[in-house]
Amino acid sequence: MRGPLSGIKVVELATFVAGPVTARLMADLGAEVIKVEAPRGDEWRRTGVSFNTRFSPEENPVFAIYNTGKKHVSLNLKTPEGMEAFHKLLAQADVFVTNTRQNSLKRLGLSYEDLKEKYPRLIYAIILGYGEKGPDAARPAFDTTAFWSRTGFLRDMAVDGEDYYPVNAPSSVGDTATGYLLLAEISAALYNRERTGKGDYVRSTLFRNGIFTMGTMAIIAQKPFGYPYPRTRVRVGAPGGSYRCADGEWIFMATGDPLKNYPAIHRIIGRPELTESRLQMDPKEYYGIIRDAMLTKPAAEWIRLGNAEDIPIVPMNHFSDISEDPQAWANGFVEHVTFPSGNTDVMPASPIEMDSADVPPTVPAFGVGEHTEEILQSLGYTPEEIRQMIESGAAVGSSGGSK
Repeated sequence: MRGPLSGIKVVELATFVAGPVTARLMADLGAEVIKVEAPRGDEWRRTGVSFNTRFSPEENPVFAIYNTGKKHVSLNLKTPEGMEAFHKLLAQADVFVTNTRQNSLKRLGLSYEDLKEKYPRLIYAIILGYGEKGPDAARPAFDTTAFWSRTGFLRDMAVDGEDYYPVNAPSSVGDTATGYLLLAEISAALYNRERTGKGDYVRSTLFRNGIFTMGTMAIIAQKPFGYPYPRTRVRVGAPGGSYRCADGEWIFMATGDPLKNYPAIHRIIGRPELTESRLQMDPKEYYGIIRDAMLTKPAAEWIRLGNAEDIPIVPMNHFSDISEDPQAWANGFVEHVTFPSGNTDVMPASPIEMDSADVPPTVPAFGVGEHTEEILQSLGYTPEEIRQMIESGAAVGSSGGSK
C-alpha cells in the first residue's frame, strides 16, 4: 500500500483505544503494524461486544475501528519464550507504541530506560494517564477520568440551573485526541531520525491533552478573569448557542464575527432593531426574545433562513444521525463494512486525508493470534518451535483465542 509511512514497522503493545488508534492511523499511512496481545486478547474486544446484543466476535465494529489493518500476534510476555519473541520483533521495529502502565512495563523490562541502549534507533511512543511525576503518576487512567473529569469538562459544561447535573462522559473521544498527538510526535521523531540516526522517547498524556484541549476555559475560568463555570443558559451568550424549534428539534448558531452575524440573526427573526438595542437590554430579556422566536418555525426553516444569510447554523444531531448525513457520505467520511457475521455496518472512515496516502477501507479486525504463526516464522522460528510455543502457552496461534 502506498503511503508516506511505507517501509516503517510498528510494534503495538496496547489495549483499549488511545494506543491502538495511533497504530491504526500509522497503518492507514502505509506502515506495517503488528499488534501484540496477551493470550486473552485486548480487553477492548469484550468491551466492543458489550455495546449491543447484535455485536459478537464475528461482528465487532467498535474494536475494528481502532484495530483495522493490523497483524495480530499473541504472546505471553510472562514466559521467557514469549518475551524472547517480543524482543525479536522490537529488533526489527521502527516504532514501539504502548499504553501499558509504566510500572507494568518496568516489571517486564520494557521501560524506555530498559530499551533505549539496546535499540538506539527505536521510537518509543507511550500513552500516559497523568504524567510521569506527581502523586497520581501511577494511578489508572481512562479518558473519562483523566481527560474529561479531571479537567472540568463534565462538571462545568452542563447548563447550570435547578436541574443541574454533570454532563455524561463520551466514550473514547479523549483517547482518540491523545492518540492523534502521539501520531504527530512519532512522525516528527521519524523525520528527526532521518537527520540524526537516533531514536526518541515520545509521550502523549491524557490529563495534559485534556488541559490543553480545554485551554480557553482553563484560562478564562481563573478567578482574576471573572468567567465562572458552570454557566446558566442566559450567560452562555445569546444570540448564539442552542435553541429548540417549533417541531421539537434543536439548532445551534455560532456567532463567530458579531459585527456580521448578530445583525443577520436579528434579520431572520424579524427584529433588526435588536442590533442597536440589545446592549441596553437585560441579558435574560434578550435571550428570551431569541428563544421565543426560534419556537415559531421548524428547525429546517431556520437552517434555510440562516444559510441564506451565511450564518453558521446547523442542526443539533444525535450520534445516530451520522450514519445518514449526506455531507458525510459525499466526502467518504463514513463507509460500509461487511463482517464475517454477514452483517454490513456503517462506520466512520479513516480521518487521514493525504494525496500521498492510499488509505485503505476499514475491514474487520482479525482474531487474537491470527498472524502468530506467520510472524514467528518471519522471525526465524521453525514450525516445530512455533508448535512448542503454542502448546506451552508462550503464544496463541490462529486457531485459539477469542476474536
